[in-house]
Amino acid sequence: MADREGATSPLLKLAYVFEPTSFATLALYEAASGLCELLWVVDASRPEVGELSRLLARLGTIIDVAGLSLDEAAAAIARHEPHGIVALADDALRWTADLAELLGLAFHTPACAHRLTDKHAQRRALEDGGLVVPRSWVVALDVTDAEVDTIGVEIRFPAVLKPRRGEASRDTLPVASLDELRSHLTALRIESAPAREFVLEEFIPDATGSPGGEGFAGYVSVESFVVHGEVCHVAVTGRMPPAFPFRETGFFIPSALDAALQHAVLRTATEAASALGIEIGCLHTEIKLTDDGPVVIEVNGRIGGGVPELLAAVTDVRFLTVAMRLALGESVPCAGLRPCERLAFLFYVHAPQEVRVVTALEGIEELRAVPGVDEVVLRRGPGQTIDWREGNHGHVLSVFGTTEDHDGLRRVHDQVATTLRIIGS
Repeated sequence: MADREGATSPLLKLAYVFEPTSFATLALYEAASGLCELLWVVDASRPEVGELSRLLARLGTIIDVAGLSLDEAAAAIARHEPHGIVALADDALRWTADLAELLGLAFHTPACAHRLTDKHAQRRALEDGGLVVPRSWVVALDVTDAEVDTIGVEIRFPAVLKPRRGEASRDTLPVASLDELRSHLTALRIESAPAREFVLEEFIPDATGSPGGEGFAGYVSVESFVVHGEVCHVAVTGRMPPAFPFRETGFFIPSALDAALQHAVLRTATEAASALGIEIGCLHTEIKLTDDGPVVIEVNGRIGGGVPELLAAVTDVRFLTVAMRLALGESVPCAGLRPCERLAFLFYVHAPQEVRVVTALEGIEELRAVPGVDEVVLRRGPGQTIDWREGNHGHVLSVFGTTEDHDGLRRVHDQVATTLRIIGS
């Protein structure tokens, strides 16, 4: 997939619905190089977008849709005659699906985008498609005590409370009892709109043993793309054990699954895509490993964070380019899971849960010298605030690199843990 045999003319134009918290601007530009011109669809009224405007203007054409209705935004984009449209952030999927329908361009349908971004709707679609799903309930923050009591009669704890719409495990909380559910809802009411909705679902049980590999988490993700409803899997990503409550701490390609379990995981990911009615695009499907078989945690209708870098480090897959080629109508061949000569990893290093302000970081230079570590990126330095409720986005720094195998990964992970010290208050 690295080559561009039959690639479309670079004169083609791709409307990219820009989210600054998604993939790096320069990485997107590099992925489009030699393939297409990027039309950056932005809301320039957002401060974080405005700061990038000069860079975006040098790397393509800016289409500012700030304050425009959907029809007005579609008209503004149509004037540039795009050949395709794509979005790679959850928050942009529904709006982009509506735009694509108006523009007559290939993307998730509005109904499919709804299922991909509404956790309750997704569970129902997966269940209707014959997949095993945990029992779940929609809970608004203005729920009455009587309604909570009714749920308490039906549910089996432990459970998980998560926003009906959201990503990166933000505001995702474990619930051990009915009293703890009431406590969480009370705390969330203080900082959220009363009508904000959450999904309460029974906890998917952990498997016995270590099906994900010794020292690794009991869940994985499958990285895939879909063309005309046909699903092609390119990698299975392993996970390091999460930090409390559900914060991601690390990813690696390839996973440590044995052949039989990997086959079952891939079959489950294919069934999930079919149940959601996905016809085109890239997918990031998180799957829990249980004693009764793989169970879908969530299907995301975009590329997973960090996945393009991991794939590029150890395979010939350039996943951002694949997403763009699909949007432009190219027929991307399915080569299946790609062979990996080495293992690529990305760690998210979090502060202890009680830390609210980072006061010092010790061991960063020593960390950069650890064999296998290629890059250390500081996200929050001394003096910056931190909140564990931000989920994955709340990490202090990330560590990227490659190593020879899973034993090498374990050694690097142990060295990161013993080398770096986060001091805070």
